[in-house]
Parts: sequence; C-alpha cells; structure tokens
Amino acid sequence: MSTAMPQFEMPHQAEDPPRPEDAGAVAADVGAMLAERPDDPPLHPGPAGALRHRFGWRQLLIAGLVGVLAGAGIPATMQSFDDSAASAEVESLRSVALEYLTAIASGRAGVATELVPVEGSGRVAPDVVLQSADPITDYSVQLVQVDGQVGSADIHYRVGGTEVFRALAAERLDGEWQLRTTLAEIADVRFSDPIVRVQVANVPLDGPSPVLLYPGSYTIDALTGPFFLSGGDRFTVDGDLRTPTAPYVTAGLAPRIRDYATELALDTVADCQMRMGCPVAVGLRLLPVGEPYPVDVDTEQGVIDLSVPIMALDGADSQWFDVRLRAVLDDDGVPSEWLCSEPGETEVRFRCGL
Repeated sequence: MSTAMPQFEMPHQAEDPPRPEDAGAVAADVGAMLAERPDDPPLHPGPAGALRHRFGWRQLLIAGLVGVLAGAGIPATMQSFDDSAASAEVESLRSVALEYLTAIASGRAGVATELVPVEGSGRVAPDVVLQSADPITDYSVQLVQVDGQVGSADIHYRVGGTEVFRALAAERLDGEWQLRTTLAEIADVRFSDPIVRVQVANVPLDGPSPVLLYPGSYTIDALTGPFFLSGGDRFTVDGDLRTPTAPYVTAGLAPRIRDYATELALDTVADCQMRMGCPVAVGLRLLPVGEPYPVDVDTEQGVIDLSVPIMALDGADSQWFDVRLRAVLDDDGVPSEWLCSEPGETEVRFRCGL
C-alpha cells in the first residue's frame, strides 16, 4: 500500500475588483484589464461551469460602469433641453420687437398700435401721418433677456440724425410675448391762437384730444388763412418720453394783411404829422422797419392787435416807434373793421382805414 500523498492544485484566488474614483477611470481601466488578463481556467469543466465563468466579476463591473455613465448623462440632457427652450423664448421675443420696429419704419401706425397698445388719453395719428415723415433707420434688436414670464428687449434706431436706445418691457400672456413699452409720444402742438391750424399730412394735431406720433421726422403743413399763415416747421419724435415733443410752430400774417397793416400804419403817422402835438415832426421821412407782428389775440371778442415798427429819418438822426393797430374779425376770420392809435401809444383810439 502506497503511503504517497495525493496531488492537487489549489484554485486561483479571485482578485478584488478595482474601485476607481470616477467613471472616467473605470472606463479606461476596464478596457486595459480585458486586454491584459488571460481567461481563468474553469473551476469545473462542463456547460454549467462555463456559464458561471462567462458571467463573472468583469461583467458586473461593466454593467455598473454603464449605469454610472447613463446616470451622469441625464442632467446634461436636461440642461441641454432647458437651454434650447430658453433660446426659443429669446428668439420669440426678439421677433416681436423687430416686427414692432419694422411696422414703425414702414409707416404702419395701426399695426404698431396693435402690437403695443397705447394706454391713457389721446389718439394715435393714422398711417398717413407716419408715412409722411422721414422714417427711422438702422433699427435693430440688440439684446433680449427672458426671466420666466417677463422679459425685455434693448433696441436701437436712428431718427432725425440722433441715435436712440430704448429698453422695451415685455410679458408672456397666453403663450405669446406682448410688448408693454410704447414708442408713441404725445405731440404738444398747442398754440395760443386758435385761428392758426396745426396739421401734418392734412390731419389736425391741435384738436381737443392729444395726438400721439411714432418716431420720425415730421413737417407741419404750411397753411395760409384769411389773416395768419403758419407751419412749414420740422420736428422730430424720438420715441422717448423723457424728451417731450413740443414742436415750435411759426405763425405770421398773411401777405395781404401784412401789406395792408404796413400801409395803414404809415398813413396814420403821416396824418398825425399834420396835427399839432404829434410826437413825429412834420417833414420827417417815414420808413417801415420789420414786419407787423401780433401782440394780442382775443378769441372771444374776435379781435387781433398788431404792432407795426416805424422809423422817422431826419438827416443822420432817426426816431423809432410803434403804431398799434386792431383788426376786428367777422365770422370768417376776415377783418371787418380797423382801429388805430397815435404813434408810440399802446391804446387804440379811433377807427381808421385806407
């Protein structure tokens, strides 16, 4: 009987799997280990042993790595979705602001008002008024900001040789962006003389209610009435309420009234020279200096006071004074009567005429 000990081989001891600090290291190490480590011999030959070997520690490690990488990708995907949605909102608001500027630049006041309703008293002038103006140019939407349901659009344009920068507030309503800042301004063209009409493109601007105009360079219609002429002045609306629009309106006498008042004043002084006590000596040469100008208008009484500057020459010496005239108007605004004063006096005293 043999006393020799039986021979056997201890099975290979499985190594503990590495524990990398991050998913990136795991990915790199897995590829290296699979390439360098030879297949372990099966502990037990046969199909069952082969099955257990094929689903070993390497497969568990790879499955865990896939789960880590997949989990790490979820926040990045959500962030990408959020960025895309925010970008879409910004472009939507930018499109609305650009549409608003385009409507103003193309003379479509009605469309601009639909895009940004005007609050408060007053009426927006019709399209024909905006179309008569020199439009805004070089307009653009420079910066758009969105914060939830509110936003703003920083815009730029040029009008009347001036660069304008405005921030338009916006609000999201029923899934659509609505601008809240209007560029329409009240044109304060109030004039002390109601005989003079102030209008642009045949549309009165001096009616009972204020008129709002969009940015542009406008020209007041030149008008000639029975007594006054006015207009021809240019003014610019910049769309910024911090710089109110108050156009200056030139008013003067109609040529027929101007010439008649000048001749009437010269004739009045000449008559005065023929009387005792006249402040203008007889024989002095009389010349008008400047045009007659209105000094007072009484709309209730229908009278207009004029002053006519006259110069009396005596060799190298000269004497300056004003002649005050008053025109009494009929229902059509035409002078029906004239009153005159003595040279240098401010109160009219007598009826006069040529």
